[in-house]
Amino acid sequence: MKLKEFEGKKLFDLAGISVSSGVLVKSVDDVPEFSEPKMFKVQVVSNGRAKAGGVFVVSGASEARLKAKEFLGSEFLGEKISEILLDEKIDIAQELYLGILFDTKKRVPVFIFSSEGGVDIEELRLRNPEKIKVREIDMFIGLSDEDCLNLIKGTSLENEIISELVLVMKKLWDCFVRFDCKMLEINPLVVDSSERLVAVDSVVVIDDDANYRREIKFAKRVDSREKTSMELKANAIDENDSRGVAGKTFIELNGDIGVLTSGGGASMTLMDTLLEVGGKAANFTEYSGDPSREKVQNLTRVVLSKKGLSGLIVAGAIANFTNIKETLTGVADVLIEVKPDFPIVIRRAGPYDKEAKEMLASVKEKHGLDIHYFDETVAMTKAASIMVDLSKKYKLQKEKGKKEEKGVCNEYLN
Repeated sequence: MKLKEFEGKKLFDLAGISVSSGVLVKSVDDVPEFSEPKMFKVQVVSNGRAKAGGVFVVSGASEARLKAKEFLGSEFLGEKISEILLDEKIDIAQELYLGILFDTKKRVPVFIFSSEGGVDIEELRLRNPEKIKVREIDMFIGLSDEDCLNLIKGTSLENEIISELVLVMKKLWDCFVRFDCKMLEINPLVVDSSERLVAVDSVVVIDDDANYRREIKFAKRVDSREKTSMELKANAIDENDSRGVAGKTFIELNGDIGVLTSGGGASMTLMDTLLEVGGKAANFTEYSGDPSREKVQNLTRVVLSKKGLSGLIVAGAIANFTNIKETLTGVADVLIEVKPDFPIVIRRAGPYDKEAKEMLASVKEKHGLDIHYFDETVAMTKAASIMVDLSKKYKLQKEKGKKEEKGVCNEYLN
């Protein structure tokens, strides 16, 4: 998960790195009185916000309030703005760049340093790559003074600043390890007119799988947005139950066909096919590893809680270990509770699939549900196509029913 600037600075501050002082603004009323220049910084996780006009100087509180009113609630770089940071304006003598990231190919963390930081660091990588120093870090040893000095070597920094910079670099490494980060970046790390080193911006990506042990928590989100209530409910299913996986991955979408899938590659095939044949998924989620009936029940409830559904598809590859009857009974339990009038397409095969088919046939007959069950003899792409056709027919019937009802009302009124 990528953090916003103010969130990343919280980690820097806890690690003992000096950061520019700022006030977080979530509404116009949050803007304090001030008359000295401050930096107005839109809080998004997208890159390039400064060049896109999201970072600029405001002269006082009146201007800040006008700009806050303009930006808050609007869209910027594809994100809805909910926070502004009114930050200290620092007298900059020099801008440096510090970064740590995990090299997934070499499977080692690397420290990156440049004596030329700022918004043009990407151009520097292309124009003068020799000015960017990179050093692999041994996880068992950590970042040593020697590592730091080798990275800094050749710069024109004064000795006093070099000594302070080594401390900041080591604190950044401590921050990387302590908070289970995948990437940390201070750009720029400013040398101010008093030769003070201050982090005036942050880019931080943290490992979601380590959230349980992280001492500071952040709002869960998908990419650049905070997670919806549906996504949070689905994610919570796995938190205290290790019996298989259900809801760990859940993305709410703007379609009208509910989706319950199994198998990573199969899941992608299903989603692609739905789109290709004219359907729109209401969500993306998976269950696998033989989850309990209860966990599948909970995930199905979340999927069916979406308003305006026109269908539900439950599909996956041929299972090896998942009990098909047990998991589909979890789905059926919720279908009986909710009693949806839209079509349900199920394409599953694996252990106890014949028993599952018999169970679903009984549920369909007893409760009048529009269930269509297919085994491995029907391709998953075909099942997706059937789902979209049934969904379209369902929506046409609903629309026809509304028109007929409106016609009856008009006749009565006349």
